[in-house]
Amino acid sequence: MSNKAFALIVQDLRDGRVHAELTQQFGDLVNKVQETGKAGELTLKIKVKPATRGNVDKIMIADAITINMPKPERGEDVFWLTEDNELSRNHPRQGNLELRDATPTAPVTLKEANNG
Repeated sequence: MSNKAFALIVQDLRDGRVHAELTQQFGDLVNKVQETGKAGELTLKIKVKPATRGNVDKIMIADAITINMPKPERGEDVFWLTEDNELSRNHPRQGNLELRDATPTAPVTLKEANNG
């Protein structure tokens, strides 16, 4: 059994590239969790196999890193179906409400408003 700490093995994998990738992706994951308020997941999978058959004095170690970033809410939009089964943003049986500017052209004082 190896007495070398697992963290040191991870730091040595692919000349430190695994550790660097994990560090970067973990930081990205933490930021996305903070941004969305949702959970995410980072997985390191390590495969260990003998390099040759027979007397195993050399092994091969392969890594796979997967990340599942939380997704922000996408929201929904409401559409109405017309009589022709077309999609419309406006209710087909409701007329348009004509809006106009209601701001007075000249400032009205409280005294004028009470007298008018």
